[in-house]
Amino acid sequence: MPPKQPQLGSLAIQAPSLTPKTVHVSPSTCHDISVFKDLINQYRKLDDTINMRLNRTTAQYRDREREGLGGKGDVEEQACAHVWRELVANWSRRKDIVDYCVAVVDQSLEEKRQSLQSAGDDASAQRKAKGLLYAEEVKVRTL
Repeated sequence: MPPKQPQLGSLAIQAPSLTPKTVHVSPSTCHDISVFKDLINQYRKLDDTINMRLNRTTAQYRDREREGLGGKGDVEEQACAHVWRELVANWSRRKDIVDYCVAVVDQSLEEKRQSLQSAGDDASAQRKAKGLLYAEEVKVRTL
C-alpha cells in the first residue's frame, strides 16, 4: 500500500484540523469581549477565503467526476452549491451566537438597571450601579 500523499497548497492550510476545537458558548463568553471577537473572527474565516474555497471545491468535484463519482449537473454548479451550503450553515451558526450573546448582555443590562433603581439615595451604591450599567452598555454596542 503506497504511503498517504501529504496535503499540499491551500488544502493543507484550510483543511479542517484533525483536532477540531469545540467552543461551548456560555454567558461568560458573551461578557468577555476578546473571547467573543475571537470566536466571531473564526466564523469569518470561511467568508474571507471564499475564492480559495470555490477553487478547491471545484477541483474536488472535477476529481470526483473523473473517478466516475460525479453527481448530477455541471461540476461548477455542484461546487458552487456545496460552498453555498457551507456559507449558509456558517452564517446561521454565527447569527445564533450573536443573538444568544445579545440576549445575555441585554438580560445583564436589565439587572444592572434594576440594581440602580434599588440603590435608592445611597450615592456610593448609585455610582457603582451606574458604572456597571455603563460597562454593560459598552458591551451591547460592541456586539
